[in-house]
Amino acid sequence: MTPRSTAWRAAFLAVAAGSLVSCGYDTVAGKTTTTSNGGGTLVAVGPDGHPLPGVVAFAARSWDTLAGTPGIVDTLHGDSTGTMVLGQEAYAFLEVRDSSLNLGAWAKVVVVRDGNTRTIRLDTLRCIKGVWADRASVARGRLFLDSTFHSASLPDDGSFVFNDVPAGVYALELAPDTGSLRPMGEADLGEGDVRYIGSGNILLGGDTTGSPLWIDNFESGGVWPMLRASYPAVSPWFVWSVAADLILPGSVDPDSIPRAIGPDSTRPGRALHLRFTPTASNGQVAAGITNMELDLEARSEVCLSYRADSPLKIEFQRDSVSGVRPTLSTTLPAAPSWTDTCASISGFAPDSDTPDSLSTWNAFARRVLVIQFSAYSPGTFLDLDDIRLR
Repeated sequence: MTPRSTAWRAAFLAVAAGSLVSCGYDTVAGKTTTTSNGGGTLVAVGPDGHPLPGVVAFAARSWDTLAGTPGIVDTLHGDSTGTMVLGQEAYAFLEVRDSSLNLGAWAKVVVVRDGNTRTIRLDTLRCIKGVWADRASVARGRLFLDSTFHSASLPDDGSFVFNDVPAGVYALELAPDTGSLRPMGEADLGEGDVRYIGSGNILLGGDTTGSPLWIDNFESGGVWPMLRASYPAVSPWFVWSVAADLILPGSVDPDSIPRAIGPDSTRPGRALHLRFTPTASNGQVAAGITNMELDLEARSEVCLSYRADSPLKIEFQRDSVSGVRPTLSTTLPAAPSWTDTCASISGFAPDSDTPDSLSTWNAFARRVLVIQFSAYSPGTFLDLDDIRLR
C-alpha cells in the first residue's frame, strides 16, 4: 500500500467512525471541520452512472496560491444514494473517494447553491510519476498538484510519484526551499493515458508524446519565451547580425525585437520573423535565448517549425571553458515554405574547439545555457515557431 493510499484509508476509516481527521498529504494538509447546511448537494456516481453509497469527500474552502496549501477543509459524508450536503455554496476544490478507495474524482472551483444539485462521476484512480531533470538547481523542494491534496518532496534524482489521482488536468507547481512558487506545466491525466504540457523540463512516465519541453510558440507576442514561466532567469529573445543589414527587426536593440514577433500570412498564430540583406558572403543573422541552465540529457530531439531561404543552423552552447564556449550544432536544409520537423540531437556535432570531454550529448547536455538559430548568406529571411525539445 502506498503512503498516499494509507493516508486516504486512514482518513476514510476515521470519518466513518465519526472522527475529524487531517486529509492532507505531505505538507499540504488543511484544517478539517464538520459541515453545516449552507450549499446545495452533490451526488456521486460510479463509472456506470449509478449512485455510490458511503462516499467521503474532502472539500477545501480556499487555496493559498502563495504557499500552495489549502485552508479549512470540510468533510462531506455521502448517504446510501451517494448524496452529500455541502457546508457552503462554493469551494476552491474537492476530492471524493468511494468506500473501496479505488474510485475517485476531483473538481476545481465547485459552486452549488442551496437548492441545486450537481452530479460528480468517479472513475479509477491512477498514478502520476515522473522526474524533474533540473532537481540540482534547488537545494530542496516540493512538487505538488495545484488545488489538490497531492504533494511530493523531491529526492536528489528529481523523481516523484503522486498516487491515487483522479482524472483531470492538473497544474504542476514547484515550491523551492527559497524563493516563490514556480509553475512547472500541466499533467493531463486521462482515462487511458497521461500527457505533460509545459516548459518545466518534466518527463512523465507513460507519456507517449515524450513530455515535450516547450521553449516558445511566440503566442504571447512578446520577447520573453514560454520557458521563462518555469525558469525565471532565462533571457528574452536576442537577435544579432554580422555582415547583414536587418530589416525586421530594424535593429538588434531589445526594444526593436517585438516588432519581429507577430501574425504570419500563411500560418495560424504568431511566429518570429527575421528579414535581412547580406552585405558580404559571410553574412549571418541569429536569434536565440540564454541563461537557460537546463539539464537536457534526457532529451533526444529538437522540434520546430521554420521557413528559410538558406540552411538553418541550430546550436546548443554551454558556459565558457578556458575561454571557449562548447557548442554542439546541426544544420537543416533551406525550406522556402513552412516545414515542421524534428532533428535528432545524436546527430549534432561539436565545434572544432569544443573539448573532447563535452563532445557527446550525454556529457554536454547536463547544463545547456544557450539555444540559437542562424541563417547565412545569401539568405534573406528566417521564420521560427513551435520550438520544443523531446
